[in-house]
Amino acid sequence: KPLYITNYPNNNEKLIIIEQEGIIKILNDGKTEKIPFLDISKRVHQPLYPADEMGMLGLAFDPNFEQNGYFYVNYVDRKYHTNISRFKTNGKLGDPNSEEILIKLKQPYPNHNGGSIEFGPDGYLYIGVGDGGSAGDPENRAQNLSNLFGTILRIDINTDKGYIIPKDNPFYKIEAFKSEIWHYGLRNPWRFSFDKKTGDMYIGDVGQNNWEEIDFQPVNSKGGLNFGWKILEGTHCYPKDDGNCLKEGMTPPLFEYPNDANYLKTI
Repeated sequence: KPLYITNYPNNNEKLIIIEQEGIIKILNDGKTEKIPFLDISKRVHQPLYPADEMGMLGLAFDPNFEQNGYFYVNYVDRKYHTNISRFKTNGKLGDPNSEEILIKLKQPYPNHNGGSIEFGPDGYLYIGVGDGGSAGDPENRAQNLSNLFGTILRIDINTDKGYIIPKDNPFYKIEAFKSEIWHYGLRNPWRFSFDKKTGDMYIGDVGQNNWEEIDFQPVNSKGGLNFGWKILEGTHCYPKDDGNCLKEGMTPPLFEYPNDANYLKTI
């Protein structure tokens, strides 16, 4: 179950492939190497059915990887915790014994775990966290700034241990709010990325019943954007699309499109 591919830092011929079961493989000159870059499958949740959303979900190499050998992995473990972990290489391979867990988050339900982790143009690590799952965000986590669910997090990992919260995060040291939060009001930011030329951020947020959305953050954003879930699904009021919901202060998607496939509903 491969679900993400990137290049080895400064080597476009060597590709790194994440598999959901917890193995990161190396594709070198079109051939899969026998020894994986990293194998932590004994720690990682093993998918139980075709649409299982847990497992190893994201990978990011440190901007200073060639000097420090650090890389970061987002995975759900066998006790249903999301782990954002730092690993170090030993030689040219990842060392499974070097894991330092930076963030550990108990998932309330087995779906909407987010997955992406990326370094922004500012050198900080950005982390996509889903709303915690079930359907319709029953505990309203994505609009609750006192928890980490339904968000993009932003942390500074330029430290020997743990992480630092950047002082320009929008909720820095605000009592009862989580200072790691950069944006909120997201359902399941499964993938996001930064435009390499402009630094703008694009977020793919998975919809509930009818609308998928692409969210946008310009490079000069100060953070704190509320993308609306579960008040809105795309630009539409949720759960009843009657126009009678509060849209003030919400950041609408750059693009939305209807979900008509009904694939999972018919199998």
